[in-house]
Amino acid sequence: MNLTIRSLSTICLLSVAAAAAHALDLTPLRGTRQGNEGAPTPVIQFTDGREKVDYKPPFGWEPSGNGKAVTFYTSDPTSWMKLEVIEKPCSPPPGQAAPPPEDLQAFATKLIPSGAEKLEFVKMVPSPFTIGTCGATEYIFEFSFYGSRAAISISIIDLNDKERLVMLVSADSRNFERVRQDAVASMFSWSPES
Repeated sequence: MNLTIRSLSTICLLSVAAAAAHALDLTPLRGTRQGNEGAPTPVIQFTDGREKVDYKPPFGWEPSGNGKAVTFYTSDPTSWMKLEVIEKPCSPPPGQAAPPPEDLQAFATKLIPSGAEKLEFVKMVPSPFTIGTCGATEYIFEFSFYGSRAAISISIIDLNDKERLVMLVSADSRNFERVRQDAVASMFSWSPES
């Protein structure tokens, strides 16, 4: 019996280690991407298991973070973008459908920064960008924050059966759509290093 418990413990530890080995690490590393012609393009690189992922943020956006989250700051202190890896909830049992969009909207609502008041749901945008064959779902909200009106976009993309990448983009209402479009466009640069 003792051998069986040890064997099960070992299998569990190896399973956790294997899952961690494939986890997306958002520690930003400076790198370059070589195109077909011309000078290399500066990129931010993340580690995904044994692979590297290249990402080109919008011009002038500076990264800060490590591990499960990285925030990109613009020259405007009210504008920012955050990428975060979140463990996915367990898959539904066989025969049950995936959660409906309303569940993802409720999940997105929980990610809105504390201090936000007068929260209003604006719209859901299906597939504003993809990573590989996985499409994101975006939820846009407006809110008041310390007397100013602001907006936030929360995009959710399931990378695999264990990890979900969340992109949060926020800015004051005047600049939000421009900042949002820059952030969404930058996600099309996300690619495994070749």
